[in-house]
Amino acid sequence: MGEILVKILTSSETPWFMALIIGGVSGWWALKRYRYEKHLEKFKETNANLFKDRKQEVLAAIATLSIFKRNPEFEKNTIDVLLSRLYTELDYDVINSILSTLIQDSNRKELLYIASGLQDINRNFFVQDYPTKQRVNDLNKAISKMEYSLQQANTPDYNQLINDGKVEIESFLRNKDQLITQYNQDFINLASLHKYKLAWHKQVTADAYAMFLRKAYLSNPEEHLSVKLFQNDFNYVYMAEIKITETTVSRSALASAIFAEVEFAGNNISRTDFFASVFNQSGFYEGKIKDSIFERNSFTEATFKNIHFTNTQFTNCKFESTRFINCTGLTQQDFIQCTADASSKFPEGVIIPVEASITTAVTTP
Repeated sequence: MGEILVKILTSSETPWFMALIIGGVSGWWALKRYRYEKHLEKFKETNANLFKDRKQEVLAAIATLSIFKRNPEFEKNTIDVLLSRLYTELDYDVINSILSTLIQDSNRKELLYIASGLQDINRNFFVQDYPTKQRVNDLNKAISKMEYSLQQANTPDYNQLINDGKVEIESFLRNKDQLITQYNQDFINLASLHKYKLAWHKQVTADAYAMFLRKAYLSNPEEHLSVKLFQNDFNYVYMAEIKITETTVSRSALASAIFAEVEFAGNNISRTDFFASVFNQSGFYEGKIKDSIFERNSFTEATFKNIHFTNTQFTNCKFESTRFINCTGLTQQDFIQCTADASSKFPEGVIIPVEASITTAVTTP
């Protein structure tokens, strides 16, 4: 083989041969570049359609992006674009279409990448709670101040009230109709976001996160799987049949959630609230839980094993066939108004009132 190559390179015909190779490579590269630019143009057009208002156009754009999802040159960009659209979406038809496209042909690494993106979106909604509430309060104060200013406009104390900053100046009053209309419109938009839309967004992203995490787990159940939540709000999440080998949760909330056959191992949990949730055949194994609260939760065939608790309480919880094995840091004072069945086992020195019958219902979607 080497001798043949030497003969080709030293032959008098080599210039023609090399020209043929260079011409072929150049033609192939030009064709590849042309096809890429055509695909890029279509990709940009589809992205624009993805963010339009008409639902059918959005669904059509998602269907087109499912093709780009299979193209290695556009796969990551497609994932990022679909995640950014999910950030603003509450229509379940669109949400399901986006999630189906994200799932298709994704390997474990890609599933975890998508889950991480969903977690970031969820965190953003979590941190919006307080500033959104403050904006609503600011608008409410602006409306109230305008109404009070109109009442005081013709009184002798009006100028003094202006100096004290308690009423609006005359230029505001002259444009009161436009300002009040704007205030009310901004108030309505923010109030709906604060009252329920943020909660809906957090629910969508939490459910999607749990879905992708489980698929990543099922792709290789023996491989290490970590969950790291910081300022995440996983209310109403449903998580089932998954083993997490490293669990780090801080300053988060999990309320009205359902955990079925979920194993949280390697725990480092702090400043987290577990509220009105169901733990069925699930447990926390190894590690520590501190500065947290479990309130109004139902535990059925649940396990806490080798967990060190610090400043953590269980309030109004129900325990059925639940065991605390080799757990430290809990005292009688940490169980407030809790009930249990006779088969549940608690740390030494802790006595929980026994109920004759405790029923915990787990509904599978």
